[in-house]
Amino acid sequence: MSRNAFKISILMAVLACRVAVSQAPDPVSIDTRVNPSRITIGDLVTYTVTVTHDPDVEIAMPGLGANLGGFEIRDYKAHEPVKTGGKIVTSTDYILSTFFTGEFIIPPMAVAYRFPGDTAVHVLSTEKMKIMVESLKPSEAGDIRDIKPPVEMPRNWWYTLRWPLAGTAVLALLLLVWWGYRRRKAGKGLLPVRETPARPPHEIAFEQLRALRESGLLAEGNVKEFHIRLSDILRNYLEGRYFIRALEMTTEETLDQLNSAAMNQEDFESTALVLERSDLVKFAKHRPPDAVSIETLDIAQRIVEHTAVIIEAPSPETGAPGTEDSGDAETAGQPVSGRNAAEPAQAPAEQEPDENKQP
Repeated sequence: MSRNAFKISILMAVLACRVAVSQAPDPVSIDTRVNPSRITIGDLVTYTVTVTHDPDVEIAMPGLGANLGGFEIRDYKAHEPVKTGGKIVTSTDYILSTFFTGEFIIPPMAVAYRFPGDTAVHVLSTEKMKIMVESLKPSEAGDIRDIKPPVEMPRNWWYTLRWPLAGTAVLALLLLVWWGYRRRKAGKGLLPVRETPARPPHEIAFEQLRALRESGLLAEGNVKEFHIRLSDILRNYLEGRYFIRALEMTTEETLDQLNSAAMNQEDFESTALVLERSDLVKFAKHRPPDAVSIETLDIAQRIVEHTAVIIEAPSPETGAPGTEDSGDAETAGQPVSGRNAAEPAQAPAEQEPDENKQP
């Protein structure tokens, strides 16, 4: 009797252990759902697989190559794991689509997992999911309806004019960039400003020659610097007067350009003399007497006086450009008309009596 009681107690203990094990939460559980479960052809279905597992359990979710029956995977999104109640919840969304109609079944998908310290891989499968795919074709039941009248679509002017407007805006922007580049390259600002008119080249030359005469370079024995400045003053004047790049040319090239510009012969020879004397001092270390250097400066002064072009304000009586008094011009050392002073001046015409003048 005691022996049977012992067997019964052992059997009850085994049953209690089994019940305790069955009531213990599973280390890995899986859940699936679809949204929506009834679609029309071409619609998208979200198929979600959610796995809840212990933190120390390693799982492997199904990939893009999983068998989903008649559906194809259009997109795939794996959510970040979330810890809830001591468990880790991992979910993955599969965006599915099909172009066939009827009832489809998403077959079970395998989720692999492994316990820590265990090399064996366990597999847990999802449940089958049914999805109904309906056709877009309307029902043929009922009376045949008449053809609907044509629908007049509203004119979308923005759709029609957007590309011409965009092309015009791009062209205007390119023109603005090109205009700004040209002005910046010319040393001007983007916005036009009132600029002071450039001084005539003969005024600048007279001022620089006077400053050179009063500089005292010859008294200091700086003959080379004196002739370098004298040559630059004359070349700057020739650039502004005859529009040649005299500062960038040799003396021979400068004289060739002046000869082509039909410069007066006497002034041409004087220019050649000043430039050649300056070159001898600059490059051949020639040291002329101070009197010769002053004579060269005087020759350059006469060149500017003979070739300067002066445009005077119109005469208030005749409306034509007037001329300065010769005495004032001689005092200033400047020509009195807009021609070469070396050319013979025309004799002034005799003043004819004004027939309309009242006695």
